[in-house]
Amino acid sequence: MRDLGFRLLHGMEAFAQFEPVTEEYVPVDLMFVDKQTWEKLNAEARPGSVAENQVRVPRVEHLIALKLHAASSPSRSKPETDWEDIRQIMQICKLNPDDPEFRTMILRYGGQKALDRVESFAK
Repeated sequence: MRDLGFRLLHGMEAFAQFEPVTEEYVPVDLMFVDKQTWEKLNAEARPGSVAENQVRVPRVEHLIALKLHAASSPSRSKPETDWEDIRQIMQICKLNPDDPEFRTMILRYGGQKALDRVESFAK
């Protein structure tokens, strides 16, 4: 990332946050997952582009699953940031927690407490 013009802002075992050294780039957050998780994310990703580069973009539901996992981590110092990201993703993508597949995913990665919070975002 340094060679690409970024500096490490925060880093942990499962997460790294980078900020650009010039204004031509935007901040980048990386989440590190095991091979099995990566294969699932990649299998259902769709093509996209970032700064004229072709990339694969994970399903928004999978991004929320990662955010739920991060928010519940005991080592996470600012879980409210993850919850705000979840709220915004749901709003922008018009996700409904009543959708059975989405609901199951929320319960799997966040439990009933997370589902209650996500449902409050939809009101």
